[in-house]
Amino acid sequence: MRRRLFVARAARFAGALLPMLVVAGAVFALSSPSCARVVRSLDPFLDSRHGVGRSLSVYEPSRMEVVAAVMDLLALGGQDTLVDIGSGDGRFVVAAARAGAGAIGIERQGALVARSRDNARMAGVGSRATFIHADAMTLPSVVSRATAVTMFLTPDGFEVLVPWLESVLEPGTRVVSHTWPVPGWRPLRVVLVDGADGGTWPVYLYRFPAADAYVRGVHEGV
Repeated sequence: MRRRLFVARAARFAGALLPMLVVAGAVFALSSPSCARVVRSLDPFLDSRHGVGRSLSVYEPSRMEVVAAVMDLLALGGQDTLVDIGSGDGRFVVAAARAGAGAIGIERQGALVARSRDNARMAGVGSRATFIHADAMTLPSVVSRATAVTMFLTPDGFEVLVPWLESVLEPGTRVVSHTWPVPGWRPLRVVLVDGADGGTWPVYLYRFPAADAYVRGVHEGV
């Protein structure tokens, strides 16, 4: 009798303890670097559920060395308006606002828009940096008034965005892409940025319309 009672109590204790062990194990696993990489690999699938419109890239914060190189290339001033397509946590927009330019970030993930606004306030440029929670392709009037555009997209993302950009950008607009070149466009300059982590990141500067047959054909109906 006592043995059966002991077994029953032990079973109840194990049943109560098991959920706590599972939760603790999950928290520990998610905190490990390897598991974090797995979670990040799922971002494209999770992103489609939490963003506005179609995702053209996976969020990956740009290195600050890259941000500095882009600002040097663009040499922004008070006469400029920078639009960052897929602005993430707002670091390019904050840097542009610090340079005295108009600065607009368009980001489809609401959580990143909120983080960007906080970052701009902490940097002291909250009143000069604007962040819009939207799909950039729904805002042609915003993008068309840019004198400079920054973006960090994948090659698949460019396939969708480039034809749209060619329909809305004004001649003379400076465009910077980093890591991936804009397909069919000829850059004015390519800068290789050395990161503190030992990586090298290419940055491409264009002036729209880029001077090659592909873009001339699009605009002239060739």
